[in-house]
Amino acid sequence: MPVSITTARRAREFAAREELIIREARKFLLERGFQGWNMEDLAQAVEYSKGTLYQHFDSKEDLALAVCTGSLQQRADLFERASNFKGGTRERIRAICCACCEFATAHPEYFHADMMLKSASFWDKASEERREDHRIQAGRCWRTIQQIIIEAQAVGDLPRDRFKPEEATFALVSVTVGSHIMAMEGDMRVMAGITDPLIAVRRNGDLMCDGLGWKPLSFEADYAETDRRIVREVFPGATWLKSA
Repeated sequence: MPVSITTARRAREFAAREELIIREARKFLLERGFQGWNMEDLAQAVEYSKGTLYQHFDSKEDLALAVCTGSLQQRADLFERASNFKGGTRERIRAICCACCEFATAHPEYFHADMMLKSASFWDKASEERREDHRIQAGRCWRTIQQIIIEAQAVGDLPRDRFKPEEATFALVSVTVGSHIMAMEGDMRVMAGITDPLIAVRRNGDLMCDGLGWKPLSFEADYAETDRRIVREVFPGATWLKSA
């Protein structure tokens, strides 16, 4: 049967209310961290009852995961956009690294919140629906990187017999995410002598790609110019342009 006008309107109102809740929760996570607020605080901010919030989310963890999933969806969008950069496979993976910088600038709270929510004590308190949504968006990021790696092996930019595509993907993701998390720690940056975290992220990507034997190696090409071209063609007006 056709959906009634009243039912459609209620569905739109429900979706709009959920979007408002997620938007305000993201502000709380950014400004206060996870422990610095509760559902009552959020209910007051959005001017709905706490019971209304629980109509949308099973728990505070469920809501925080929804916030992270929304950010992760934007990360996946950036990855897919970057993967279409016109260049060789090493340049395209460089564009993915630049997409990471674009994402980290727009979502500085993401990596710490996501790592916290992946712990069993938090992850298990989120609904299966929210966890599945998160897996879907993470899978988009993973597949975008792995497809470039498969292409690189096919054309000879990467060796075929040293590792499987999923192993190289895991290595690159681990280095990138780990670099973002560590670069956010002030004490860690001081100990490592890092002055610009986003340059460090891209440099770590270079080191990993060189270790995989991804041609052309970092000292064989002008990747600083590649970064500038990526910014011009894929991320015009990027806020991290000064680091490119």
